[in-house]
Amino acid sequence: MDKPTTTQVLWRYNATAVLRRVTNAEGRFSMALNVNEVAILAAADELAAATRDANAWLAANTCPDLALASRVNLMLDTCAEAALIAQREITGPAFDSEEVFGRLGGLLAIIDFTSQTLDAW
Repeated sequence: MDKPTTTQVLWRYNATAVLRRVTNAEGRFSMALNVNEVAILAAADELAAATRDANAWLAANTCPDLALASRVNLMLDTCAEAALIAQREITGPAFDSEEVFGRLGGLLAIIDFTSQTLDAW
């Protein structure tokens, strides 16, 4: 394995704080699924905001490692999708908690796997 460049190390260091906000919001979102709809919506809003901020940061701070950038984007896209599904479905007229929670559970599994992969990177 090649030794990371100074640019890569610096980018990862700075990205850690930005991505930690996303993973913390995802953790609260995951826990909110066991509380109630109001808690889920609040956590979904927080997750959406953290994801939006991380995407803005990434747009201004391009990742020097294309493979890493791809994994970060997968995690952020999945977080945004989970937040959007929660916001749309819970407030929708035909809310089916079993179906929605099943979809969200699958997305959260992807986020957890991707997050662990990023931690090991």
